[in-house]
Amino acid sequence: STQSTWAMFPSFAKRLNRDVKRLVEKRSQEAYSQAVDKTQKPMEIAVNVVSHPLQRYAVWCGGSIVGNMPQFYTACHTKAEYEEHGPSICRYNPVFAGTA
Repeated sequence: STQSTWAMFPSFAKRLNRDVKRLVEKRSQEAYSQAVDKTQKPMEIAVNVVSHPLQRYAVWCGGSIVGNMPQFYTACHTKAEYEEHGPSICRYNPVFAGTA
């Protein structure tokens, strides 16, 4: 699965942690520069990207969880429905409608 392999690049967690930390520090500095009260220094926010040895299976595990949800079969489309509506039928998924 393409989605499960993006996190398997060497040092991915380390690089993601570095990049997120840079973004957090930049936003913190921007907020401080716009603050009226400069007596308080910007708050340091800890960033910790967690990596797990089984993360390569995360997409499969997530799919198996969704597949066991009672709503799953109401969200499935038949081949006939796909042929009638085309790819646009896949743009909305009722299983995830309430999770946003």
